[in-house]
Amino acid sequence: MYDLHRPARPTMRRAAMYLRCRPYDAREADYMRTAMEQLADRFGLPMPDVYSDHGLSTDGPLPALENLLVAAERGWVDAVLVPGPFVFALDDRAAEEIVRRFARAGCEVIEAPGRVVRPVGVTRLAAVPGFGPVRPPRPAPDEGPAAYQAV
Repeated sequence: MYDLHRPARPTMRRAAMYLRCRPYDAREADYMRTAMEQLADRFGLPMPDVYSDHGLSTDGPLPALENLLVAAERGWVDAVLVPGPFVFALDDRAAEEIVRRFARAGCEVIEAPGRVVRPVGVTRLAAVPGFGPVRPPRPAPDEGPAAYQAV
């Protein structure tokens, strides 16, 4: 229940998901959407609104992403679920900047856990609320390919 005399954030978090696969693949799009719905359920979030730029390259405009950023900046979204930061941009720095933009808006970006490659002996790290995914350091170049494992 909202107190109209005391503005505050609602206790129910508002969620959205952002999806983008290029080239567009209907099967992949359905898989990603289902995975994000399950992730929302796992975090106790309501069914997320869907923002999708399927088929679009990160080199061009991404209208759904821009609409989602505006929604976050206006306080309409508290959490954004993504399969990974690659949906924002293929360049890591550009993707991290978008995650920081969500964080500045007070919106948490939740990355789906999945099959990733990371250095041997480094445990899975959870996303830090408001700061996007945490990546373990890469091994030194002289450690060779055996230093990596699929998990």
